[in-house]
Amino acid sequence: MSPEPIPSDADLRFIETVATGTVHIAVRYSPHHLGRQPSIAPVVSGGSAFVAMSIQPTITRCGRRVFPQFEDRHLGTDRFHDEQLCTACYRTLAPADQERAFEHRTPGDEDDEEEAA
Repeated sequence: MSPEPIPSDADLRFIETVATGTVHIAVRYSPHHLGRQPSIAPVVSGGSAFVAMSIQPTITRCGRRVFPQFEDRHLGTDRFHDEQLCTACYRTLAPADQERAFEHRTPGDEDDEEEAA
């Protein structure tokens, strides 16, 4: 059984594990796809909703629970070498989505030089 394709309006998020440099994939679905996201419990609105949201883990495609919002062990990234991509996360992607995993900037891209100038 092949994996279900990710909707085209969903965003792939890349989350780097600080200790190892491995980059995991998480999917941010549009609101109308919320039924697809892994177990998100409904939360009360207001301050308690913000607190609950800020301590919820992000579940990567390989099943790892990460907390990029704390920026201590995991960081959101959009710039990494292809070799850093978690192979387990990659294998969960449908063939049509696998190319999206490589749509990211890499260290040494031309825009790095522009930022340094």
